[in-house]
Amino acid sequence: MRIYYLLILYLLNSCAIGGSNLSSIDRAEEFFLCFPETDNNYLILPLEKKASIQKEIIKEKGKRELDCDKFIDLTSAEENLKSINQAEMDRKLGKCRYRNRPCTYD
Repeated sequence: MRIYYLLILYLLNSCAIGGSNLSSIDRAEEFFLCFPETDNNYLILPLEKKASIQKEIIKEKGKRELDCDKFIDLTSAEENLKSINQAEMDRKLGKCRYRNRPCTYD
């Protein structure tokens, strides 16, 4: 019975690992190739491993002639959210945009 459980555990692990963008860069999604930081598995890797993966990513982007500018709308949304959050934090802290002037907010 224990062997049965070990076999199931192995199969589940292999399926989960096989679905990762890191398992094979040549089959990775284009978004991952442009922004590998979005993958949690990539984030937990040591710096040396990240550097070797970045080399593979650069080669793959060259093979595919991948243009990451098509994802600009997605990144600009994230930047907009950051600026909105910063403005809200400044407002709550009473931080003024201009020195020597009364605080005004739009």
